[in-house]
Amino acid sequence: MRRRRRRRASALQVLVRTGYVLSALLLGNPQPTHPNLAAQAAAPAREGEYLGGEACLHCHDIRDAFAKNPHYKNWAEEKLAWSERGCEPCHGPGSEHGHSGGDPKKILNPRTAGPARINDTCLTCHQQQEERAHYLRSSHGLNAVACTTCHTIHTPRIKPSLLAARPPALCYTCHEEVRADFNQPFRHKVNEGWMSCTDCHNPHGGFAPHETRESTGPEAVCFDCHADKQGPFVFEHLPVRVEGCGICHDVHGSTNPRMLKRSEIRFLCLECHADTPGVFGPTTPLFHDITQARWQHCTDCHVNIHGSQVSRVFFE
Repeated sequence: MRRRRRRRASALQVLVRTGYVLSALLLGNPQPTHPNLAAQAAAPAREGEYLGGEACLHCHDIRDAFAKNPHYKNWAEEKLAWSERGCEPCHGPGSEHGHSGGDPKKILNPRTAGPARINDTCLTCHQQQEERAHYLRSSHGLNAVACTTCHTIHTPRIKPSLLAARPPALCYTCHEEVRADFNQPFRHKVNEGWMSCTDCHNPHGGFAPHETRESTGPEAVCFDCHADKQGPFVFEHLPVRVEGCGICHDVHGSTNPRMLKRSEIRFLCLECHADTPGVFGPTTPLFHDITQARWQHCTDCHVNIHGSQVSRVFFE
């Protein structure tokens, strides 16, 4: 009887093992249940371990320079794992890099990485900030401009923004057409340092046209300085509200006074107030003979052309 039971048990074990092998062939390797087997199976899948920022300093003499960097602030927060502080949150786990004797291919190097990987690395933290939340849908993001095109992390020239150069020179490296505008006789004083490109534009993206800093319309950012043109007015000049300041002004710079788009005010006004009733603005009265000099300077009479509290035709 005992021999029969042993034979049945051994036969059952053979069937179980055969089923295990067949299931492995058909379904793939099952997860090992033994702790040691589980550890051995998990080990090859790990791409690298975090060594900690102190390990980086054995080869990279950057402590003094990096200590002045805003990214250094969380280095001393020991409650955070090394995956969230030090060098490796940006450069990735450093074990393979260190154990290979410093092989540059075993670590993320922003100088050789593509824009998409660089931006994904930076946005892991910075996408949570309102200023940078829309970078991927911005003009810079959609055109594959890497964060490191404008920012340099270890050797910044402008702190605390970690910029590679001082604006507007930094912006001019790509926006050459704007450099020409700011050299016009009548311009915003950007080259003189009175204001910066980022006063009006958010380089990390926004909802307004041209990525201006206001979401309520392109003219809203102008009112930060030109508050007297904002209103509200009882009698509004409709183009100011509907199309913004850019319908009459070249906002970066112009060859014309007040940065107007036309050399004479009458030509600018007649783009809307022409002899085509109901198409654009109201037509000029019949007694306005624009061939005569007295009728060619519209704002001599319509002095509050941006809007008025008392005059429908902006006389005062």
